[in-house]
Amino acid sequence: MKVALAQMEVKPGAPGKNLEAMLGMIERAKLEGVDLIAFPEMSVGGYLLGDKWLSDDYCEGLMEFNEALRKASDGIAVAYGNIFVDREINERVGDEKPHPNKDGRSRKYNAVYVFQNGMPAQRLKETNLLPEGVQPKTLLPNYRFFDDERYFFSTEDVAKDFGAALEDLVQPFVIDVKGKKVPVGFEVCEDLWCADYRRNGEAQNATRILIGNGAQLVVNISASPWTYGKNAARDRRIRFLKGESGNSFVPFLYVNCTGVQNTGKNFITFDGGSTVYNSDGLPVRLSKAAYEQELMIVDEEEFFRSPVVRLEKPMIAQKYEAIVEGIRHMKDFMGLQEQPRYVIGLSGGIDSAVVAALLTVAVGPEKVLAINMPTHVNSARTMQAAAGIAESLGIGYVEIPIEELTNANIALIDRFDLDGSGKKLAESSYVENVAAKIRGTAILSNLAGMYGALFTNNGNKDEIMLGYATLYGDVGGALSPIGDLTKAEVFELARYLNREIFGREVLPEELIPDRLYRFRDDQIKSGPELKEGQVSPIKFGYHCAFVNAMTDYMRKSPEQIMRWYIEGALEENLGISTELIRRWGMDDPKEFVSDLEWFIAKAEGNVFKRVQSPPIIVVSKSAYGYDIRESILPNGRMPAYERLKAEVLAMVRYVPKDWADGAQKDGTGAVAGAHAVAVAGVMAA
Repeated sequence: MKVALAQMEVKPGAPGKNLEAMLGMIERAKLEGVDLIAFPEMSVGGYLLGDKWLSDDYCEGLMEFNEALRKASDGIAVAYGNIFVDREINERVGDEKPHPNKDGRSRKYNAVYVFQNGMPAQRLKETNLLPEGVQPKTLLPNYRFFDDERYFFSTEDVAKDFGAALEDLVQPFVIDVKGKKVPVGFEVCEDLWCADYRRNGEAQNATRILIGNGAQLVVNISASPWTYGKNAARDRRIRFLKGESGNSFVPFLYVNCTGVQNTGKNFITFDGGSTVYNSDGLPVRLSKAAYEQELMIVDEEEFFRSPVVRLEKPMIAQKYEAIVEGIRHMKDFMGLQEQPRYVIGLSGGIDSAVVAALLTVAVGPEKVLAINMPTHVNSARTMQAAAGIAESLGIGYVEIPIEELTNANIALIDRFDLDGSGKKLAESSYVENVAAKIRGTAILSNLAGMYGALFTNNGNKDEIMLGYATLYGDVGGALSPIGDLTKAEVFELARYLNREIFGREVLPEELIPDRLYRFRDDQIKSGPELKEGQVSPIKFGYHCAFVNAMTDYMRKSPEQIMRWYIEGALEENLGISTELIRRWGMDDPKEFVSDLEWFIAKAEGNVFKRVQSPPIIVVSKSAYGYDIRESILPNGRMPAYERLKAEVLAMVRYVPKDWADGAQKDGTGAVAGAHAVAVAGVMAA
């Protein structure tokens, strides 16, 4: 048996282009003597289509593309993902009862279609409860940006509707291989991530059911987004499946899409990672490169080879690739034939410098126009840095002073008194935001419109979480390339760009601090320059660790962070050093509590900004946007918070757990009661 895994770029909302690519891959596979070709999940129309899935006309329009694929299956078996609107369910089952989706709308399946020789493939054991040649997804993800339960009906749901056993519905299809009948199990994406889906105290394991029903090979078609460590996580899941089936486990083939899809608030990258696993559940064949289309043709003997070793690039390199992919696919979302132009506010700081470099790599320097917009508070050094960055990147650059426009805006508003209070904008602390709004709304957005371009949001994840940005000023733009990177990662990415991508100092070293995020006197400290001498209040590295912990997929609370502080376990849980904690003075419990409460207040008080933010390219396991969904709520603490706060404030000094353990072993101090309270002066000195 020869199988082709068609790792293709799926363009959401472009079924004609997807069909063209699929037909081309099918013809290539036929020339290679392939028996079965498998495409990714929802390969016809794309996966992340939002409420397009609620339109029956749209879904049935996608189903019209099935006919061309059916015809193309002459001489080969073709498996691919598409929507199925089950209009014929009453006719199949012979009743007149309603069989809707859970929302009362038409029943729809996120399904794998299997055709061979122009006909729907037959199941090893047929059932009239499911359409011929169509197998719905068994497990529907409903976390992060996945909303399958909102749109689709699962195989498990069908079993419940008819009081049938799931085992009778999850059946392999019979594929003709040169006259030999081979039962092949097909499943869709989430079906392999089954460990957390429970039934009768066990995993809801579709793979085990398929194997138990006679499958000699299992093929999983996926639309599985990239996250760092995804390949390793997938390998672990396949080993779990192997453990569940024991010696009966069969070769497992996984095909994933490439490209970028979006939810409106997030750009999500798909890197492929298609893999062949042997009957021991170990990878024996890997796709060649991330984000590249590939027709991976696999001979049956390869199913039984010895495992291969995966080699992963460093995390920052993978995040760089994901961001560049996200930028490059903006043209597809806009239905353009070539890359759009970009207008970027280039302040001379590290964030806009990194974004300018990413744009240059993604779309070319000729597509990037940079503008520096100084007022009297902007230093000559940052203006010089901006000009130097633009020159190094080879992008268009101009300075547009906005002092006059800013003053005119303030003067205009101060001519009027809305409530008789005599308040003046010029005398308020808010006045510094006027320049930021003029930059974003009056300058960048108008230049973008004039040049038929897009303008970027240059904020990082720390700033987005803490609201350290001006709504309708720097909170604006068509996309946010670094909105899922902490400031620490922005600095790391700057070093990576200089070292690995450009091979020279394109982003000035004067913008990049040392490993403890200290700037020398001859460097430019990070800050918005909206008033004289203004620098960022964010404690780089330390607050970045808070951002990661509090937005992680397994989200951590302020209460949990205080528990770690009491236990002396900040380092191991936040991934930072004791040296960094002391650098920011956070070994002082009172400073720690004061800073934590400032951080929480800023994060909770700026939801209204985040829900209005531009779409963010996802590079973490939990990004703001549609990934982290927030309601605008009043701030409030739970009872445990105050108890833990009191316990922290009773401490003498924060002491890392290993230090206290060492002191205990060496007889140099005692550890009693709350962890660091009783280092009894050992560390207080």
